[in-house]
Amino acid sequence: MSSTITERWLHRILLSLALLLCVMRFVSLKADFPNHSPWILDQAKFTDEGWWASGAVRHTVIGHWQVAGDYNPAVAVPVWPLLLTAVFHFTGASVVAARAVSVSFSIATVGLVYLLVRRYGGAPQTAALAALLLAASPFAFAFSRLATLDTVVVFEFCLLLFIASYAGPHHCWPLATLGLLIPITLLTKTTALVLLPAVLWLVGGASVCMAPVGVIKDKRLLRTMVVACAIPCAIAGAVMGIYLSLISRSIYAEDYHYFFDINAMAEVELRNTPSYLLQLLQHGMWIDRILYPAAMVVLVMSLLWLRQLWKNPLFTAAWIAFAGEAIFILRRQDDYAPRYFLAMLVPLILVLVLTLEELRTSKRIPASLLAAVLAVAAILNTFTVFGFLRHRQYQFIDAAKSIRAIVNGEPNTHRLLLGSSADQLSLMTGVPSINDGYTSLELDKKALRYQPGWYIGWNDLDQDILADLTAYRLDKVATYRVFDHPERNLLTLYRMVPVEPAP
Repeated sequence: MSSTITERWLHRILLSLALLLCVMRFVSLKADFPNHSPWILDQAKFTDEGWWASGAVRHTVIGHWQVAGDYNPAVAVPVWPLLLTAVFHFTGASVVAARAVSVSFSIATVGLVYLLVRRYGGAPQTAALAALLLAASPFAFAFSRLATLDTVVVFEFCLLLFIASYAGPHHCWPLATLGLLIPITLLTKTTALVLLPAVLWLVGGASVCMAPVGVIKDKRLLRTMVVACAIPCAIAGAVMGIYLSLISRSIYAEDYHYFFDINAMAEVELRNTPSYLLQLLQHGMWIDRILYPAAMVVLVMSLLWLRQLWKNPLFTAAWIAFAGEAIFILRRQDDYAPRYFLAMLVPLILVLVLTLEELRTSKRIPASLLAAVLAVAAILNTFTVFGFLRHRQYQFIDAAKSIRAIVNGEPNTHRLLLGSSADQLSLMTGVPSINDGYTSLELDKKALRYQPGWYIGWNDLDQDILADLTAYRLDKVATYRVFDHPERNLLTLYRMVPVEPAP
């Protein structure tokens, strides 16, 4: 009886701590991405929020989604900008509103992880531990407070897993629901495709794990598996086909093709693959300095000793998702960022807590060691999260407010920003923007067409950009020290003054 009471209290305490950490994600959403973090290299903190929200911002500020010749990613990934458009209808274009939506999705993901662990045999306190580990993750905390696509995709992936867990011979609604949600996931971020095999495993492969060896060869079972996987794939394929057909016949076709042109991967350099693989293994520490090594140990243990873990469909699905994301990152060779690893965090947490549940019932000493490791991770990560909140900085938002004041204070200069971070500043300030790096129209022609009045640059000006802006003189107006990366820490505002052509 006392053991049961202790487990109930442990369950309540862990859930309460997870809830507290989730709520803390809403604190000071205007604050900068944490400086001097392990993810210093990630450029999403000064570009991606603006890029992915640009369609919604433009719809709110200038009345339409697309700017001809500019970077219009909303055509290929419309789910996030559509959602923000609905939010901005009530709040106006606001970086705080966009980040609040992202945080809400991250909190919902914590709830889904709890439900997934409970559904696949985890005790209440084990499921609560999984929720706490995700809520306390500094990696998830930092990136959930950015309005980017990765947090939403992780939520959608967990939702797909949860719905797939209900698929069966006598349940058709999960298959139909998956068929509709999979296109939504792909239209949120196209690279979510690498996570779908894990979802299909829960749909069709779960019966293989749970069935006796002799039954696996039953043709009826295999036929059921194939049909179960084919139904959501067929519905998703039909939905995606309809969308592509509509886009190819619309004015957005050029923007759609341009999106995939600039995001195309480089050719594989086989001779460098070992070094890329080593980088991949090393950068796994971006996920978590304790949970990542512990999960690698669990992987080895599950292959050599605890093979019964693979009979749990969720355990197998988690490793399939991890492997899919790892292959995608490796395929990018050395062109990747820390945020790409965010999709690996939930699978790692799932395999760790499911291993703990397996050990808890049969092997007490290894279970105690693993529980101690996870407890240390939760405690240290919680301190790190509170450290992020205690040392908040507002350099970027202060710079954005100053830039808006300067632009608004000079009505004779065209109120249009040009630059790689211009969309980000547009989300923060509401000042219209166009991109200088990603452009389906040559930059000199685009500048002639739209005649921007202001240029936003980081540190030294790019000579290729200057070569396309010879029709303008860039007069430095203000410089702001923002962030901690030595190559991207000085944000400079220039006035673009048209140069009189030589007689």
